[in-house]
Amino acid sequence: MRGIVALVLAVTLAGCAGNAQYRTSYQPCTATAEKTACETASLEENGDYLLGFVEFDDQGWLWDRKQADALVDRLLARDALESGLLMVVYVHGWRHNASSGDDNVASFRETLQRIHSYERLASQSEGRPERKVAGIYVGWRGLSADLEPFTTLSFWDRKNTADKIGHGALTDLLVRLEEVQLSHLAVYDEGKSRLARTKLIVVGHSFGGQMVYSALSQILIDRFSGVNAEEPQTFGDLVILVNPAFEAARFTPLRDLAGVRKWYPDGQLPLVAIFTSESDQATGVAFPAGRWFSTLFENYRDREQKLADRQTVGHFEPYRTHELRPRPQAATLPPPLPEAEQKAAAYRAAQSARQQWIDLSSRGGWALELGGAQLSHLNRTVPRNPFYVVSVDKRIIDGHGDIWNPTFLEFMRQFILFTTVVKE
Repeated sequence: MRGIVALVLAVTLAGCAGNAQYRTSYQPCTATAEKTACETASLEENGDYLLGFVEFDDQGWLWDRKQADALVDRLLARDALESGLLMVVYVHGWRHNASSGDDNVASFRETLQRIHSYERLASQSEGRPERKVAGIYVGWRGLSADLEPFTTLSFWDRKNTADKIGHGALTDLLVRLEEVQLSHLAVYDEGKSRLARTKLIVVGHSFGGQMVYSALSQILIDRFSGVNAEEPQTFGDLVILVNPAFEAARFTPLRDLAGVRKWYPDGQLPLVAIFTSESDQATGVAFPAGRWFSTLFENYRDREQKLADRQTVGHFEPYRTHELRPRPQAATLPPPLPEAEQKAAAYRAAQSARQQWIDLSSRGGWALELGGAQLSHLNRTVPRNPFYVVSVDKRIIDGHGDIWNPTFLEFMRQFILFTTVVKE
């Protein structure tokens, strides 16, 4: 028996991913073609974008506050204030971290590159200076074991860790980033109307979505529950959660507030958008299975309340407000345009989508085409409800980790352009 226990412990320890900070250098690093050039840098820069890393340990603490301080100082530097910023925060999920070899890091870099391309085109079209693109990658030990079956079995343990981080220093970081935005807007409001407004978009995937919601839910409730005559406010400009792994019951307060609100302004844009793949087994099967055991002795007033506490928000049918499906005519679209023309067409499409949205915003059951996807209102809430819970066709996101699917990325780029970048 002692031998078996020793063997199990040895295998377990061999499969554990390191619990350490990856980005230990706080001096800006100029990104080059050599992949190892900035592997320990918490600030990467090139001519197109800035990428900053902020890391948290398993107890929800910042690994080093100096890392966050270095990022904020860079975002408040003179050149950033003079140009304005497009800030995109990405909080990764299960099985990932902030190491240089993580595929989420590589995919986020590619996304920032594309955002820069669209911003350059937008600035030329609007005759204004180009904003700097700043990506903030929030790292944590989403990958705690790199040997099966321990990697898969870590799902429930990582949920607990994500909960600690979401209720820990992550709120402090996000609030500081919003304060950076407010500092930029103060410069904009001083009369420098030639600038475009600084934008802040927060994206969380999987347990990263749980972390973002835990960190911001009370702020969102406080801002939304004001007088009905006031325009509802979000955090930054837009909060996006993709395949988030948290209970639908935790979303109930915001859903209820949106349902009783009597007034929304014309053209009210989304404030929080939740996208969940219909084929996501991690949040659709594993999550409720784990919750079944952990809530076995809980008391509920009815079956709906029980399901809301066991299913994730994206898989809880009563809370779904929209669906995202392939565009009906996508199969007959003309051949792809050259890249430069594609970007110009995408920008024009976002502007057109915004106008369509204004025209459709007072109607139930509306449908809006963005890229190769169609976003449809299910007519279960008022048309202007700014909280979207979207069921996504598996052809757009296939499973839990397929968030970098080209069709979904193209939809997201236009969705963000239409909801925030185009709106000044």
